[in-house]
Amino acid sequence: MRVALLSDIHGNRVALNAVLADIASQGGVDAYWILGDLVALGPEPVRTLQILSALPNARFIRGNTDRYVCNGDRHSPSIEEAKSNSHLLEALVEIANTFAWTQGMITAGGWLRWLGELPLEMRVTLPDGTRFLGVHASPGQDDGPGIGPNREDCGSCRDIAGLSSRPVVRWSHASPMAKQNSRCAFRQFGRGESVAERRQSSELSAPDRAS
Repeated sequence: MRVALLSDIHGNRVALNAVLADIASQGGVDAYWILGDLVALGPEPVRTLQILSALPNARFIRGNTDRYVCNGDRHSPSIEEAKSNSHLLEALVEIANTFAWTQGMITAGGWLRWLGELPLEMRVTLPDGTRFLGVHASPGQDDGPGIGPNREDCGSCRDIAGLSSRPVVRWSHASPMAKQNSRCAFRQFGRGESVAERRQSSELSAPDRAS
């Protein structure tokens, strides 16, 4: 089973089409798993959703910016932070305007409810019995620092994932990272990786299931 993992598309139709063309040039995939941040802050949120929703065997979860678009939550700086530091006011206004525009486009296109109903996590049992947990930032959260290389979560991944033994956990957000032990394998597709780098690094195998 070949699966394409995509995330942080941010309404960038041009980049999305380039990635999809690369996937096609590699022989295609059986399914697409889309791990959040679909529309904001790019120039073509509606067209991006139209392309994504037309992909065969596509599954979706939300990212933090998808939530911001739908319910009005915002990333820092907050109004309170801008009141205490006037230098943040310009950033606050820019963020508010950008998300308001994206929300308007999504609403006019009829996608707001669909986007707002996306789940927080993706849980899949692969044909070989491997348990997959896909999240945008970390289990149970669509924002925050994620799981960094200095944390010891891999040793307790069964508790984090809420799955049976030996899950494979992959997520997107922050910096690229991979680590693995006898219980599980973590793979983080971070910002700044090219398509080729992601394809090469995706060779991380599931843990040995014999023990």
